[in-house]
Amino acid sequence: MIKKRRWLTFLLAMIPGLGHLYLGFTKQGLQIMIGACTSIILISSIPMIFSFALAILWCYQLFDALQKAAWMKAATLEHERMMMNQDTFGYPWTMQDLMAAGGYPRDNQLNPFWTGVGCVIVGGMVLLMTVFPGFWDWLMHENAASILLALVLIGYGLTLLFKKNDRKGNEIL
Repeated sequence: MIKKRRWLTFLLAMIPGLGHLYLGFTKQGLQIMIGACTSIILISSIPMIFSFALAILWCYQLFDALQKAAWMKAATLEHERMMMNQDTFGYPWTMQDLMAAGGYPRDNQLNPFWTGVGCVIVGGMVLLMTVFPGFWDWLMHENAASILLALVLIGYGLTLLFKKNDRKGNEIL
């Protein structure tokens, strides 16, 4: 296993997605980079929403990269302990704990439904801005950002309210 330095992960994570790429989480790093670039590009259209989304994305990816780096360091130390065939090396976990945790998946899967919904919304906004610039200006003067945010929150709240649960307690859409 290649050891990754946490301080270097922190410095690289200052640029969204670069810390994940350094740790080997290529797909997630590229998704974060694309999300950050999209937010930066669309900040001029609805500054209230996209600047907030960019801040949330940046904080999330920084925390997530540091958490993954810490986990990878712990997994490397446990791997070394197992290879040296030592009973204990001063770690508070056992092999069963690590096996039960399952670790981080190397290839994160996004729900294609929500990815599609996001693409349709962003595509519709870009189309609206380019084809009907006068209508877009009118929406901006009528505080459309607050209206869009309210509609998204109401829609998400309704989906949470009308979800069906199976017998095991797992949520099903």
